[in-house]
Amino acid sequence: MATPATAMSLLHSHTMVGFHRSKHGPCTFSSARNSLLRTAVLGGGMVSRCAPPLVPAKSTSSRSSTRRNSSMSFNNGSMAENFSENDEDYADSTIVEALEVKSGPDGFIIKMRDGNLVKCVHNKPAERGKLPVYAPQPAIVLQLNDGSNLMLPIIVLELPSIMLLEAVRNVNISRPTVYQVMSKMLEVSGYKAKVVRVTKRVNEAYFARVYLVKDGDETTTVSLDIRPSDAINLAVRCNVPIQVNKELALGDGVRVVSEPEKLPSSIVTKNGQVITDMDKALAGDCQDAKEFIIIRNMYIAAVEERFIDAAKLRDELHQFRNNQR
Repeated sequence: MATPATAMSLLHSHTMVGFHRSKHGPCTFSSARNSLLRTAVLGGGMVSRCAPPLVPAKSTSSRSSTRRNSSMSFNNGSMAENFSENDEDYADSTIVEALEVKSGPDGFIIKMRDGNLVKCVHNKPAERGKLPVYAPQPAIVLQLNDGSNLMLPIIVLELPSIMLLEAVRNVNISRPTVYQVMSKMLEVSGYKAKVVRVTKRVNEAYFARVYLVKDGDETTTVSLDIRPSDAINLAVRCNVPIQVNKELALGDGVRVVSEPEKLPSSIVTKNGQVITDMDKALAGDCQDAKEFIIIRNMYIAAVEERFIDAAKLRDELHQFRNNQR
C-alpha cells in the first residue's frame, strides 16, 4: 500500500510534465497566454511562483517556534507529534475568487473573477521598504477569517489558478485532474487530508504543508511538504480547512482600501473604432471574438489534458492569425 509521501511525489512528478519553467519576473497576459499555447503540447518543466516580497517575514517568538516544532515536523512524510487543528498560530481562511494581482504606482490591485478591480495596501509597508512593481500575474488569494480582513496573495502559475477556480465553482471536467487523482490515491493509501496550512516564506517562496490522518485512527498524523498552489487545490477537492500562519499574514498580507471598481467601459479596436458599450456585440463578424473562442477552447483542452486537441487548436490559431495579417 502506497504511503502519503509516495503519493505526493507522484503528484509533483505529474505536475512537472507539459510546462516550461517560469521565472519570477513579471509577465503580461499576452506572454502568459502565448506561453501556455506553446507548452500545452511541447513539454518541459514547471516551477511554482510566489509573491515577490523584498524582506523575510518577521521571525516568531521562541515560545511560538517551540509550540509549532512540537506539533509538526518539517521533514517530508514524517509524523506530526501533538498536532492540533486549532493551533492558535494559524487562522482559517477563505479562497477569494481572484484572477490576477499587480503592484504599481497606483497601489496593489486584485482583479476579481467578475471583472471588478479591488485596490489594496500592504498591511506593514514600512517594514517592507520599497514596494515591488510588477505586471499582472495569476494568483491565489486567501482571506483570513479571524476578523482582521487581511488577504494573502500568492503568485502562482496560471494553470493551478484556473483549476482552483473551476473546483470552487464545481465545474464538471470530462477527465479527472491531477488533484482529484491525488485525493483518490490518499484514500486508497488509507489516509485522508485533515487540514492544509500555508506555513512560512523563505526569500520569495511560500511553503505549505498538508496534514493527513489514518482513516479510522485520527491519532496518527502525518505531515507533508507541498507547494501552496497544490496544497490549496488539494484542500478544495478534499473539502478540508485552509489555514494561514497569522504572523505571515501580518507581514505579507494586504487590506482593501476601496470598493470594487469595474473595468473601463470603453475600448479602442485595432482600426481605431471606439466601443463605448462592451456588453453589446459588434455589428457583423468580430474577428477578435473568433480568436478568443479558439484560445478558450485550447485552454479547456489543455486543462482537460486533451493535448492532441490542444495542438490542433494551436495550429488553427496560428493559421487564423496569419490570415489576419
